[in-house]
Amino acid sequence: MLYYFCTALLKSCITDTDCWSINRPDIHSLYCVDGTCQKLLGPGENCIKPSDCASYFYFGPLACSAKCRAESECDKIGIIQITSKYCCRPVPEERECLPNRPNLLNGCNVKNSCVMDENGTFKCKSGNLNDWIYGMILSISGNLGINIGINLQKKSYKQPFLAMLNMKINTLSFGALLYAIGKILSFAAYIYGNQSLLASLSAFGLISNSIFAPLINKEIFTYKDFLSIVFVLSGSSIIMANSGRSNKVYSLCQLLKMYTTYENMIWFFSLFFLILVLYLVVKYVEVNSDWSFPDDKFDFFKRENVFYEDTSITLKYLMLLFYVGISALIGAFTSLFAKSFGEMLEKTIAGDNQFVFAVTYFFFFLLVTFTFWQIYWLNRALRHYDSLLTLPVFHAMWTILSMLNAGIFFSDFEYFSYNQFYGFGLGLGVIFIGSFFLASRVKDKDKVKVLKIETKIVIERKED
Repeated sequence: MLYYFCTALLKSCITDTDCWSINRPDIHSLYCVDGTCQKLLGPGENCIKPSDCASYFYFGPLACSAKCRAESECDKIGIIQITSKYCCRPVPEERECLPNRPNLLNGCNVKNSCVMDENGTFKCKSGNLNDWIYGMILSISGNLGINIGINLQKKSYKQPFLAMLNMKINTLSFGALLYAIGKILSFAAYIYGNQSLLASLSAFGLISNSIFAPLINKEIFTYKDFLSIVFVLSGSSIIMANSGRSNKVYSLCQLLKMYTTYENMIWFFSLFFLILVLYLVVKYVEVNSDWSFPDDKFDFFKRENVFYEDTSITLKYLMLLFYVGISALIGAFTSLFAKSFGEMLEKTIAGDNQFVFAVTYFFFFLLVTFTFWQIYWLNRALRHYDSLLTLPVFHAMWTILSMLNAGIFFSDFEYFSYNQFYGFGLGLGVIFIGSFFLASRVKDKDKVKVLKIETKIVIERKED
């Protein structure tokens, strides 16, 4: 048997068909490389020499020169032994590929497919071209439910119960239910789309918020709200247009390897450190203002010579950023766990059951836990600030963090072109412009309050 295998490997050839013993080759078949039949390795797989790689026809001697990523240590059954520090390079997007070879061996990256363009040439193009549409629909629907739910939770502070269908419904519970449904739809979207794309799509939630906040909570919608939404939505759309639409499916082994890389560990530590710092700052301000809770365990922060008035810059501006910042930082973890759990769910649907591993349930536990704390801190902001102000600020922060999360953890930036990086930076700049209109809205809110008080005094005097 070994004799025949070695003979096949040394068999001379001109085309791939000279090496095939079957009509429909697969990734285990032999292919013709430099006149010899041999097995090939796909992009990202550990290699020893350039001719081992499926992209050898394109890169030549540079085919085996890519830096191996953490998930390269995994194959379909688990951990594999690394024999070299180099891995096979993928053919860049929009470059020619070999359509007669199966996926993973046609030269394209796993996120791309070898398809024919309008000129009849086969090139590597973004794969899963239809899946991202399902992700978009689920994401927009989820954001609609989330925004209605948040506004109802905001309303519960003033109106604990709603009258619907001759029944008395708890406003907070009903809002939480709609929020949960919206979150489930949003999490389901991660099965079909990559994180950077879905983070940008959440901007459409701002449009629904501009409608439901005035309807549900009687908040005043000004031209500055409109301009802020236009800029934030435009910036997110620019980012979305420059993000990849393809979606790579990772195994549990690959996900765990990615979580333990040096770069990702530093990123996670930075996020946790920022959460801790913001939390301590929030507690310090709260115990030294009228926003403190009874029997607060952080009363030791209280200072006799320090007190923050409601009209102070700290309570008017900074506390909004602190509350929303904590929620957005936790939300970055939430979206990461949602994407990870979605990956395992998609593998299970495809027939590779991931629920036989205890760590799958641990991911689900983390997803639920971080979602709860994300909602909690967002509601802390809604308790003191309008949703027309809170949600756009949260969206801007969460979008930026989620995009960075996707770029660092899932390496969404790895194959970005110069134009895509330029579009990403431009989109962030446009989002920041929108945030200036949100900041000025706080000043307008104070003017509206003063006007209402003065109007009320005038009316009372007339009645007297």
